[in-house]
Amino acid sequence: MTHHERLLRSARGEPVDRVPISPPIGFDPIAWDERGEETHPDDPLWTEVARLCAEHCDCLVHLPATGPLFDRRFLLTPTRHIERLPDEQEVGWVIQRHVVHTPKGDLTTTDKHRPGIATSWYTEPLVKTVEDAEALLSVPYEFVPPDLSPALQYIEKVGERALAEANISTPLVSVSRLMHFDQFLLWCAAERDLIHRLISTMAERVRLGLEYVLAAGLGPCFWMGGSEQATPPMMSPAMYDDFVVRYDAPLMDLIHQHGGLVHVHCHGKVRGILDRLVAMGVDLLDPIEPPPDGDVTMAEARELTKGKITLLGNIEFRELEFASPSRIRELVRTAIREAGERMVLYPSATPIERLTVRYRDNALAYIDAGRN
Repeated sequence: MTHHERLLRSARGEPVDRVPISPPIGFDPIAWDERGEETHPDDPLWTEVARLCAEHCDCLVHLPATGPLFDRRFLLTPTRHIERLPDEQEVGWVIQRHVVHTPKGDLTTTDKHRPGIATSWYTEPLVKTVEDAEALLSVPYEFVPPDLSPALQYIEKVGERALAEANISTPLVSVSRLMHFDQFLLWCAAERDLIHRLISTMAERVRLGLEYVLAAGLGPCFWMGGSEQATPPMMSPAMYDDFVVRYDAPLMDLIHQHGGLVHVHCHGKVRGILDRLVAMGVDLLDPIEPPPDGDVTMAEARELTKGKITLLGNIEFRELEFASPSRIRELVRTAIREAGERMVLYPSATPIERLTVRYRDNALAYIDAGRN
């Protein structure tokens, strides 16, 4: 089977020739095809792992051009109202600021990142007060169809080398990103109506974008953040129903109506929401974290989902970073044995900076054990 066919059949719960193996590093097969050894010239350990990924791993890759369409930072406020200020430099940091111009005044937000580290931190949230939230909601909305040709070209280019997915912002995740997380949780109780207005606004805007990409023929897989911000201990299952299922289910229905597949990403303790994910028709779920990081093993997840969801997991990043190769091999064997046929071998995360020697050794063991 090709990588594309293996992943697609696994996502649909159909028989495959072997368990698909998701790369233990951030790996784009097209970038590798084009640049090979020069993909990460400053990280020879990454290159060593990438050689095996190119040959043996089955990649779920994110489509270009869909990210801006579902940007989770600004409630999908039209870009003409958003101003990016010039980047600033601090010792070891790059500071990025945005201003959102609203009829009720300007809102500012600040992010920072370290060069060479593939993540960022937001140090100043966009929404700090109820008045800020009202100001953001006051911005006139219009859906501006983006150019999806880069995504369509990428799908054609990737061919059978991988399975491409469009990234869809989950409404609750997008709203929680607007403010400090502790404030978001407090507002879910103290400003419940306002939170619902924000989430419902985001859900409607996401729906418009989703209808557009579905009409354009993107798919079949759509990746959605699984609202891990609303799983225990942050929220109860009843609150998950109120703030997540209420808004995510119609979006998933829309994807299924077009013959698409829903891939949900949700860290942490998911045992209490697995029945909700089954009811919403989720097709793939990652990363199925075992205790102590999560609260469910692959065997338990298989039983609770009744074989209706393809399980992606459950090799923890901390194990890949700190365990021994023999430990990784045993974890891989256990994951495959417990999950059964409908699974993809999958790490809970991949490195955001240069690989360590230990990680290189464990990544090679992970791939080899998956093949065997």
